[in-house]
Amino acid sequence: MPRKAEVRIGIDLMGSENSPDVLLKTATDLASTLPPHVKLVAIGTPALASRTDLPFIHATETIEMDDAPLTAIRRKRDSSLCVGLKALKEQRIDAFVSAGNTGALVSCAKMTLSMIPGLLRPALLALMPTRRTPLAVLDVGANVQCKTEHLVQFALIGSAYQRARGVALPSVGLLNIGSEAMKGTSEIRLAYQEMQRLSLLPNPLFRFAGNIEGKVVFDGNIDVLVTDGFTGNVFLKTAEGLASLILDRLNENLPPDILAQMQDQLLDLQRHLHYAEYPGALLCGIRGIVIKCHGYSSPQAFASGVREAIRIASEGFLQILQNKLLAYSTERK
Repeated sequence: MPRKAEVRIGIDLMGSENSPDVLLKTATDLASTLPPHVKLVAIGTPALASRTDLPFIHATETIEMDDAPLTAIRRKRDSSLCVGLKALKEQRIDAFVSAGNTGALVSCAKMTLSMIPGLLRPALLALMPTRRTPLAVLDVGANVQCKTEHLVQFALIGSAYQRARGVALPSVGLLNIGSEAMKGTSEIRLAYQEMQRLSLLPNPLFRFAGNIEGKVVFDGNIDVLVTDGFTGNVFLKTAEGLASLILDRLNENLPPDILAQMQDQLLDLQRHLHYAEYPGALLCGIRGIVIKCHGYSSPQAFASGVREAIRIASEGFLQILQNKLLAYSTERK
């Protein structure tokens, strides 16, 4: 697929647990390392505009982390979050990156950008490390409860994402409490049957690997892990917390001379385990590219989210997803 002549990434400076100045500096430093066809566009209060040479979109309000999502997007229409999504709809930017209120971001994106035809709900997709290749996990927070059809559509979304990353026929697993087909809730059991049916078609949209227990997720045998947003969010944050614990304990307990000798190995471990090495979650299913970073994202993690937005905007993910959905809807008729 040909590269876009110019890729413009909108950066939400407001509403995260970091100060707007920290995010502005992160964006400014990152912009200096990017190729000429990639432009970062800062979105924030007018006072911040004088502190950067980046293109700037003004927003006079901020949606805070503890704001009720629907109330906030109704009352704060000139917030950086709402203004950024409007700019995405109007094609003034090609992707939007925010570390703000998740509920407000999902709700505002659905209302502003609308859903891709054929999809029932948006999903947050996070890329996680394994012993082999990175794993796409979804949903990790957009939908607390999911029906069978939602889970099946998440499989299609995740496989389209991995196709855009170069995986020819992605393998999909369903997160469950056991590997047997009859394990889990009724919705999960029905999703198992439908995913298995789809994988047995003459031209399958993905390979179905069956139910996957949490203890084997990181073996790297699948490309996509499907779950509901409640379970996925707990799974994601538990994995990140455990990874941070391992890294911290190694740094605290190894003698300085051993640390010095193991520097290369520790750096490799950090690249595989530390959440900052991986991008934020992609909000899938809407007509646009939106990356949701953690509210507490470090500058390194936020920069990873911006780089992911650049990659997705350049590689035609939305078109691949629409093609998969068309194939799925055609097969069901």
